[in-house]
Amino acid sequence: MGSLPGVLFPLRLQLWPRSRAVTMSTTADVFKTTSLSSENPIFLYDVPLSLQKISKAVIFLFNLFFQRKFIVHRLTGLLYLIQYALAFYLYFKNYEIFKNSFLIWSLPLTGLIQSITAIYTFTFLSKTKVDPGYYSDRGTLSYPFIVENSFFASLLLFQWLYYSNQFYNLISYTIIIENVIVFIPYIPRMLWPKTHFRESLKNSEKNKTKPNRKFYFVVTFITKIFYIWAKHYIGYFLNYVRFLDRATDKQIYYIYLLLIFSAFATTIAVFLHTLKFKGYIGPRTSFIVYMISYLATFYSFIQIRHIFIINFDLTLYVLIGLLLNFTRFQHPYQISLMILFNLFKFNVLPANIAQYLFLTK
Repeated sequence: MGSLPGVLFPLRLQLWPRSRAVTMSTTADVFKTTSLSSENPIFLYDVPLSLQKISKAVIFLFNLFFQRKFIVHRLTGLLYLIQYALAFYLYFKNYEIFKNSFLIWSLPLTGLIQSITAIYTFTFLSKTKVDPGYYSDRGTLSYPFIVENSFFASLLLFQWLYYSNQFYNLISYTIIIENVIVFIPYIPRMLWPKTHFRESLKNSEKNKTKPNRKFYFVVTFITKIFYIWAKHYIGYFLNYVRFLDRATDKQIYYIYLLLIFSAFATTIAVFLHTLKFKGYIGPRTSFIVYMISYLATFYSFIQIRHIFIINFDLTLYVLIGLLLNFTRFQHPYQISLMILFNLFKFNVLPANIAQYLFLTK
């Protein structure tokens, strides 16, 4: 036992430097690691965080687009979003490729198909509501709103094709289809159900939460005013310009940008409602993005503002139609314009009458 301390002490002397060496080595490693992590945050934290974000994104996409329930509608929507992103990119990257690409017909056609799949998918929605359900933060869309969206998707498809040189002559040869959609689309519109902005405003106590009630009242009223403008000047006016073949290449360039924004407001806006309904985005965010998309169409009109002056005759005819919008004279007026414009287009009108009615020299 007397020799045991003598044995242990040398062991301590031998072990202590090793322990200290290990400690110093560990400290150095920690310092080195800390230095690396401070120089490059990815070293410790960003890799797992990035993987976590990727994982969440995959789950998010799966829940939205790949669940078996409503799978046809989901996949059609995904296809539309991919095409929309590609169209947006090509328009700014290389307009020549864009205007001659398949997207000119496939994007709006997919939008129409998407609206049709919605009709056959969401049959469980209320069929009696005339309140669209879109202009609120409480409740779901009404089935009539889903159905009538296919009408606007059809008009949008026509305009995309009508302003394309690939399809313009073909549409002109149809005569009946061209005249019906250019001049009297709101007569066959009666085949679709109709929802009303006023019902959404009237039901504010029921379909809007108190904090958002004033917000939705204001934005719904703005949207209603825009809708009337869009019906007559994005719809009738631009179609009249093309019917008489007055659009220049520069004007068509900006009109296609307008149509890209319109595609968002017609189809992707419904997707925004889905994101809102599932809680991915807030109700105000959803509606503000929708508003930005349709108000962005004014950018194109600003760029081609002279189109209203050059075509002052058409501007005036459309203004009269706008003033008659809520009267029983709207349809007779549009039928009269259809007859008048065809007489002028095919040189049937006497020159002296055409000079006054269409400001020709």
